[in-house]
Amino acid sequence: MSESNVPSGGPDVRDAGVLQVVGFRVAEEDFAVDILEIVGIERLDAVRQLPKMPPFVEGVMRIRDEIVPLVKLRTRFGFAEAARDEKARVLVVEIGEGTVGFIVDGVSAVRRFARGQIESAPPLALSEDSRFVRGVLRSGREMLVLLDPFSLLREDEKKLLRSVVDATDREGAD
Repeated sequence: MSESNVPSGGPDVRDAGVLQVVGFRVAEEDFAVDILEIVGIERLDAVRQLPKMPPFVEGVMRIRDEIVPLVKLRTRFGFAEAARDEKARVLVVEIGEGTVGFIVDGVSAVRRFARGQIESAPPLALSEDSRFVRGVLRSGREMLVLLDPFSLLREDEKKLLRSVVDATDREGAD
């Protein structure tokens, strides 16, 4: 099922002065996550919907023999829902005790930036709801919002998703 695995490291990825990011789109906005924080990138496939979930939870999906809860970043960020196309992907991230998949509209490319290129987010963009913004990366006219995937969910939300996975595992979901 795996479309592509993210490179596991090496001198280029772990260079202290270089930040390699995976770029992706949500709505019409460009975002990025440190490549070292991503376990894999998957096609969105065979989602099992779950009742009584918060609006940002799409459901669960089996990824490499593991039940993974899926979070819709469009909803999480307050963007309007839209029909998905074949470009939609799941960014798989290990968060605390479990794995979470973040649904994005498309993945662009792996990019390299000097760590010194990370700019602080504008003060107006910083609030409790944007605690997951690490900063901004600029390259020419392009601007990527650098996210902290570990902060995309509050602790109570992580516990909820963990309990959903545990319950789904007990039911023998596919």
